Amino acid sequence: MEENVERKKIISAGGILFWKNGKEIFVCIVKRKGKNVWILPRGRVETNENMENTVVREVKEETGVISKVIRKIGVIKYNYYSPFDRLFYDKEVHFYLLKITKHEKFVPNQEIQDMKWVSIQDALSILSYEKEKEILLKALKYIS
Repeated sequence: MEENVERKKIISAGGILFWKNGKEIFVCIVKRKGKNVWILPRGRVETNENMENTVVREVKEETGVISKVIRKIGVIKYNYYSPFDRLFYDKEVHFYLLKITKHEKFVPNQEIQDMKWVSIQDALSILSYEKEKEILLKALKYIS
């Protein structure tokens, strides 16, 4: 007899936050607290909030950087099981290319323990998930 497994859908918005120094491009990555995982900053969409507002808010909360959306880059979809609440999650992360408008001090919080600016090459070797590396490469053609 097959169990009916409860699934929950989560929609998040993530940011590819960059800055240029001459021809070099640097991107912001963050380390999840308590996990050895480096990702692009992201977070869940709140009630009555659109994707662009979500990504700007979440990036500021996680990095201290105030930014502006340049364009949407793409969507990553994946699923996972959480032993904590014993549920399966279907997650969708909408990624946007962001431009820095103001940089405030990074303060570690309950979600993010570290952030750093790295070259594109370093980001491609440090980021923990292949799909995020693909999104980063896709964003490169829009960075001028």
